[in-house]
Amino acid sequence: MTDSATTTSDASGTAGQAIYRRFRAQTFAQIVGQDAVVQTLRNAVRLDRVGHGFLFVGPRGTGKTSMARILAKAVNCTDLQDGEPCDRCEPCGAIREGRALDVVELDAASNNKVDDMRELVPRVYTGAADLARKVFIIDEVQRIKEGWDVLLKTLEEPPPGVLFIFCTTDPSQIRPAVVSRLQRFTFRPLAVPEIEGKLERILEAEGREVEADAIALVAQLAGGGMRDAESMLDQVLVSADDPITADGIADLLGLADAEVVDRFIDALIAGDVLAGIGVLDSLEAEGRDLIAFSEQLVTRLRSLLVE
Repeated sequence: MTDSATTTSDASGTAGQAIYRRFRAQTFAQIVGQDAVVQTLRNAVRLDRVGHGFLFVGPRGTGKTSMARILAKAVNCTDLQDGEPCDRCEPCGAIREGRALDVVELDAASNNKVDDMRELVPRVYTGAADLARKVFIIDEVQRIKEGWDVLLKTLEEPPPGVLFIFCTTDPSQIRPAVVSRLQRFTFRPLAVPEIEGKLERILEAEGREVEADAIALVAQLAGGGMRDAESMLDQVLVSADDPITADGIADLLGLADAEVVDRFIDALIAGDVLAGIGVLDSLEAEGRDLIAFSEQLVTRLRSLLVE
């Protein structure tokens, strides 16, 4: 699945926003790497068979919240094209700009108590003000503990015209009684080439010159999450001059040289504790990020095992 780096919301007044916000997917066609989920949801919209509750599961930065907002557009779009929201009509624009009163977004990390759910229920049973369908998007839903008892009956028999979309990185923390009432969709980590493709389109839109190995480095460091890749790219674009190089990114992000990573691996294999500690001491003295080094180490070990 391809995506366009530019969206209808990018054109004006957004230069100060973070890249992940400016280049957030606005239609199903712009979602990267989740073809099976996109196809299923588009078909459901096209055939008017969208259920009342969804659970989007996957690692951070894989498009769950973006997909939820696009689905909210699709069920309310006045110019739907083969299951794809137009992103031009008034409902699409209101949802994209965050001014649609009938699309309610909550972060369960900070709204997870019984009282929070009790406040939510009356809003569920209030009719839609402007849109055809009222949509509730709750992120980090695994953080809800006691509040499910308040919502369970509503999830089982919701009022007409209401859609729930729950997003989570850890479905094991959600009560089975809740999961059984929802349609589950799994979002996979993005492959490096998929991340590279979008980063290249963003850079082209930004008019920046970046070497190919620098793009590859950012994509690899993202660990399958597009948002992490875009956040790193944002930092790089602000801090580095063109042409942006892989070495420059490594210095900016506090990464260790590949040679240092290999030297530490050699110490591990040889059981040479002092040599390993020496590598870590030198990294710390140079101000390198040891957490990032551990991630580099895991990535390098994985590549050696695959070879």
